[in-house]
Amino acid sequence: MNDPRRLGRKGAYRLGELKSAAKPPARLRSPHAPSFGARRSRGSLTGWLAMCAVAAAALGLGAAFGLWFLPFVAGILAGVAPWRLRSALGLAVLAVCAGWGAALAWPALSGAPAGATARAVAALAGLPPHAAVGVAATLLIGVLQAVVAIWLTRALTYRLR
Repeated sequence: MNDPRRLGRKGAYRLGELKSAAKPPARLRSPHAPSFGARRSRGSLTGWLAMCAVAAAALGLGAAFGLWFLPFVAGILAGVAPWRLRSALGLAVLAVCAGWGAALAWPALSGAPAGATARAVAALAGLPPHAAVGVAATLLIGVLQAVVAIWLTRALTYRLR
């Protein structure tokens, strides 16, 4: 402000003008703006599928040994991975459904007492007395464990990424 007599008059403050810029500034994009362009991949599909197969095998083995907390551990590992959220969720859900599903459905379908137990638990819970209902409810609990673990990991490591 070189001239104090212009205070309060039109053009005195020149808000928003850039005198030194010869060309208009490039369009700035906010980091969370929605984009309809091509997807930028952060990893290979084969790596994701390999991780999914390893996680499903580990979850199936863990379910066979009674380690019920392994979906939570798998969710933590998927949440730490440098993938997008939907990739981490997809990995965890697919691994839990494949790994736990195979370990739970095999004894139930082969006529082992696990099928009768699943039927009894489903009937006591007020659900239809079928082994598939008990297996589906157990899979839902495993998927919820994995999703909560991914959410918790992403929330705690948000500033680190």
